Amino acid sequence: MRREFLRRLLTLLLFVYASFAVTLAQGGDAADGTAMVAYRTENEIVVAADSKVTRGTFYVEPICKIRQFGNIFVTAGGLYRWPAGNFDLWEILSKAALGGAGLSDIVKRFETFVELPLKNTVKAIKNQEPNLYQEKLLGKPSIAVLFFGIEDNVLTLKYRVFYVHPKVDDVLFSVDIKAGDCPGSLCPAGKGVVFFKRDEVDNQKIEEMFSNPFVSGDPKCDVVDLARKFVQMMIDKNAINYGPPIDILSITKDGAKWIQKKEECPEIKK
Repeated sequence: MRREFLRRLLTLLLFVYASFAVTLAQGGDAADGTAMVAYRTENEIVVAADSKVTRGTFYVEPICKIRQFGNIFVTAGGLYRWPAGNFDLWEILSKAALGGAGLSDIVKRFETFVELPLKNTVKAIKNQEPNLYQEKLLGKPSIAVLFFGIEDNVLTLKYRVFYVHPKVDDVLFSVDIKAGDCPGSLCPAGKGVVFFKRDEVDNQKIEEMFSNPFVSGDPKCDVVDLARKFVQMMIDKNAINYGPPIDILSITKDGAKWIQKKEECPEIKK
């Protein structure tokens, strides 16, 4: 039983993204820390995320950080919206999904569409809020996006982190993208456990929570429960940046379904 359990988990991916994020004073919205975890097995993707978003120094109503765009789903952290830079992450994602031919094509379209407004926004923040720029954005990611769904009958995750760097005399800016896919570089040979920003949480607790059930082959191991526990652990550790409620989505080859969600999360469109 143990061998079968471990074999079934060979394609496990654990994605943890504790976002860097920006709190803006210019009417912008940011996930000032997104607690998110995603698992991929041969048969299922499970994604869980917190709900907290800030505007300036104020906490605003919870939002759904797991969203559907056609046949794919997305969750993201970092800068969401900043009117002065004509930046709205969700609108850009919607534009990329409109007319996109599958998950990979939508990701490529998003990379193209987001570049200019993201550069303009980071440049504006640098000029208008230099201290914030130095603390939160210089040399650090601006946004991170996880795309997930079914492509060519394969459960697929595509992770993109965007860095905006100053170039000549701090006037021109460039965008660099850190990319990882599963199947692919995030889970070489279709197996493994990958952590991002492990420094945000207690490593010993992570090992106890995630590794031990897998090593022991515990048949009671429930990835949904583990995802929920991880996000709750992040909230308990840093209630300033992370906040409830927790939303959890499951995708299998039979389709997607909410395991739990708040009212702000729409029902899944078939």
